[in-house]
Amino acid sequence: MNGKTAFSSEAVHSVVDELFGEDLHAKRVTSLAKATVGTLQASPLAVSAIGHGLALAQGGLSRHAIKQVDRMLSNDGIDVDASMANWGVT
Repeated sequence: MNGKTAFSSEAVHSVVDELFGEDLHAKRVTSLAKATVGTLQASPLAVSAIGHGLALAQGGLSRHAIKQVDRMLSNDGIDVDASMANWGVT
């Protein structure tokens, strides 16, 4: 991770909201957007790496970001299969 962000958290949130805003609660959209920011910032796709990437991108503490990503990934309200079906992807 080099610490340089080529995207803004706001831009990522806008895209995620456009894609999922009608299907997910606003807080779930925010969690998904934050996890996306962390994923884009990190190279490996481990929960801790995504959390560290999110903290780096937003200037926050890693431990809080890791917890946030972990909670989002275990959230039953985010159903990837259902979202894919809504996009016509099977």
